[in-house]
Amino acid sequence: MLSQRKRSRSDMKGVALRALAPIVAIGVLAALLLYGGTALERISYAVAAGESRAAREQLAKLAERDRTSELFRQVAAAVKPSVVVVHVKKRVRARRLPLPGMDDFLKRFFGQGAPSPFGPGGPPSEDRPQQEFYARGLGSGVIVDAEAGHVLTNWHVVHGADEVEVVLADDRRLEAEWVRTDRHTDVAVIKVAPERLVAAPLGDSDKVRVGDLVLAVGAPERLPQTVTAGIISAKGRTTGRGSYEDFLQTDAAINHGNSGGPLVNMRGEVIGINTAIISRTGVNEGIGLAVPANMARRIMEQLVRTGKVVRGYLGVTIQDVGEDLAESFGLPGTDGVLVTEVVEDGPAAKAGLKAEDFITAVNGKAVANVNELRNRVAELRPGATAKLAVCRKGKKMSVQVAIGKQPAEMAAGGPAPKPAPKVERKLGLTVSNLTDELARRHGFEADAEGVIVTAVDPGSDAAEKGLGPGLMITRVQGRAVKTVEEFRRAVAAAGEAGGVRLLVVSGRGGRRYVFVEFNE
Repeated sequence: MLSQRKRSRSDMKGVALRALAPIVAIGVLAALLLYGGTALERISYAVAAGESRAAREQLAKLAERDRTSELFRQVAAAVKPSVVVVHVKKRVRARRLPLPGMDDFLKRFFGQGAPSPFGPGGPPSEDRPQQEFYARGLGSGVIVDAEAGHVLTNWHVVHGADEVEVVLADDRRLEAEWVRTDRHTDVAVIKVAPERLVAAPLGDSDKVRVGDLVLAVGAPERLPQTVTAGIISAKGRTTGRGSYEDFLQTDAAINHGNSGGPLVNMRGEVIGINTAIISRTGVNEGIGLAVPANMARRIMEQLVRTGKVVRGYLGVTIQDVGEDLAESFGLPGTDGVLVTEVVEDGPAAKAGLKAEDFITAVNGKAVANVNELRNRVAELRPGATAKLAVCRKGKKMSVQVAIGKQPAEMAAGGPAPKPAPKVERKLGLTVSNLTDELARRHGFEADAEGVIVTAVDPGSDAAEKGLGPGLMITRVQGRAVKTVEEFRRAVAAAGEAGGVRLLVVSGRGGRRYVFVEFNE
């Protein structure tokens, strides 16, 4: 009986609680209706604050194990004293504008002592049709030999400069004693007084692997000692512009002013000299190119020792092969270079090399394409004997070649390419008429009018100003240009002005004016 009474009382309590539940729910709902906004906000805030505190506690634990930040700090501290800013000044002659009466105008508004806008020579006259002024430029560099005072930078940073000054990390300024350059690799060496200099060691760029962490240091947009981080994105990059190229590609931010600065590994070694960017906008888009340190070292050694670069010469015309050609010639694969012509009386001809020979290695080191063979031959000393691995009509053989001296203005491995027209050489770029196919490829409307940039010399001022293949030029010095011939006439009309103003349009619709200096 007792247990039954207990169960009865328990059942009654359950019934009572179930009866109260709707009342409680109604009360909670009424409270939320009256105070719901504030209550919900407080609950949400409490949850977010709690999550934030938990995350910060976890971050504090993770930060204790952070080694990457410390690594970057130490690399930057080791390298930054070696990084310099390179200031250049170039004397330019330009036509004076015919502004008669300017002196009277200035005197009327500013008094008798007003300075002339034309300098000490006064206003223009018929017997003084031109004036001289200095065009100023800026790049970066890195000290690689403190005892000798040698600074590595780019050819296009110092090319044509009348004055070169190096600004050290401690703000000391040193005038260049001499500057020696190699246009074909875009490498230059500046000699300064070896006064309390700190050098950065050159690393072995052949050991660099895709994915390696790197820092780029320089003066982008005139901001000295700027450090950016990234990785090696690729190796062996070329731009197809005919120079000796074997670029390291990086996504470390590189912008105007970084040219000539170092790309360094996590041991603080210089493994590249930052040279160019690939961009449709003219600013960093994550594709930067650097001359490998091993190439820069070889060029620097010759420039320091003799003041010029002498390259090896094979005397052949060559091409890459695809799978179809490899199959038709019975080649062992596509890694190698096909000889299409042998220059008469050249080193290759004297060694017995023949057209349709397939070169797969030089001195035991494999060559996969035209660019690798050109670079490998160029590195060889004239007079040295090179051993070529060759496949001839399906038979493997070895050919000994006495390397010759590369003729002036000739690319290793073949005759010099057909020179660009004079006007385009002056600007360091080539252009083409805008066809429907080119318009579609580069994102322009079918009715667009202008000329398409097809190539840019990586060492030119045009490259430094961000011009690249795929951009369209619509005006030169304010004159509309629709054809290559109109473009050339407009550039030629600039005479001795030192450069031209271009209106450049991208396929995305961006428009900007660029003043491009002439090459000498």
